[in-house]
Amino acid sequence: MSFVEKRRVQIQRHEVADEIVSHLQTFEMDLGRALSSGSALIGLLPSARTRANLSGAAGTEVIGDFVASIAFISQAMGKATSGHHNLDDLRRELKIPETLGGDKIPLPSWTEGLAEGIAEEPGAIVG
Repeated sequence: MSFVEKRRVQIQRHEVADEIVSHLQTFEMDLGRALSSGSALIGLLPSARTRANLSGAAGTEVIGDFVASIAFISQAMGKATSGHHNLDDLRRELKIPETLGGDKIPLPSWTEGLAEGIAEEPGAIVG
């Protein structure tokens, strides 16, 4: 394979990787939105039942169904994260440069924050 052909394959891999990243970001955001909207629905149901003057037993199965669906969304988010990491491993194997990396500044651990007195600041949440 000539240099030009190798370069063409490399460029094509980069383009495909960019397309995958775009779809992956959309997928992960959609899962987050589903979790958020489902949680809001579940939070609304008990008060809606009370406002509608229904007994506490009414709609319990419905709430249980929605809670179960949230558990499935949470599992899907975990699998998507695992897939994301596996894609990143493949990216490294193919020597495709990282285009998005999130924060590059590592966050201090909670115990480091305690040692530095961060938790003693006014308004800090402790334990």
